[in-house]
Amino acid sequence: MSYTIAMAGKGGTGKSTTATLIIRYITEELGKAVLAVDADPNSTLGLSLGIEVKSTIADIRDDVVEKRVDIPASMSKDRYIEYRIEESIVEENKFDLLTMGRPEGPKCYCYANNLLRRYLDKAEQSYPYIVIDTEAGMEHLSRRTTNDVDLLIIAFESTIIGVHTANRITELIESLPIKINKYIYVMCKVPAKGVSEKVKAEISKSGIEVSAELPFDDEIYDHITSGESLLEISTENNVYIKIKNLMNKLVTVTTDK
Repeated sequence: MSYTIAMAGKGGTGKSTTATLIIRYITEELGKAVLAVDADPNSTLGLSLGIEVKSTIADIRDDVVEKRVDIPASMSKDRYIEYRIEESIVEENKFDLLTMGRPEGPKCYCYANNLLRRYLDKAEQSYPYIVIDTEAGMEHLSRRTTNDVDLLIIAFESTIIGVHTANRITELIESLPIKINKYIYVMCKVPAKGVSEKVKAEISKSGIEVSAELPFDDEIYDHITSGESLLEISTENNVYIKIKNLMNKLVTVTTDK
């Protein structure tokens, strides 16, 4: 069975950056294979990993539901979908990437979510680790796409709004019948001057225990703005070192998988 790590938080908090550096940690430090899953309709994980994505689950959903393709007579609909999903996976040397994508227009995600969930159930038998970059808000939790994870990382910015968002995600987690073995909080893009006293007071009042503070980083900013893969940042990068230290405490116990 896979060890599954999922990211939660609003868009722009650093979810995809954190997910990318966790993938780097698992593949380089632990030497394990990863299935990276971009479940965010904005599909930014592939960009962070330096990968061009040509096919998504949403594309497959549209092709099948809107009958844009002829399913071979020798295949059932389910087998055809499974074949297309496997074909859409981008295979890299140390990890594979599966992308949810965005359907055109105001279409329901229910079918695409079901496809993703069904494939993840199967993928658990093939990959030691699965890392999921989820939607920008909390919809993935209410739809139960992220429904059985070992570690949920709630990413939030060092602002009052960021703390409130982290609290809302926590409340939702605790109200839904989803299996999450452990969840932690990571504060991202912390300014050089540190966290303001008002934000510290809000964190204390909320009862949130921050597991790691990730600073705003110029090297990461330069890579993102130039479209370069975050897998290529220095191993001495401060954010990467903090993520590596955090992961050492949390997931190295699974290296026998």
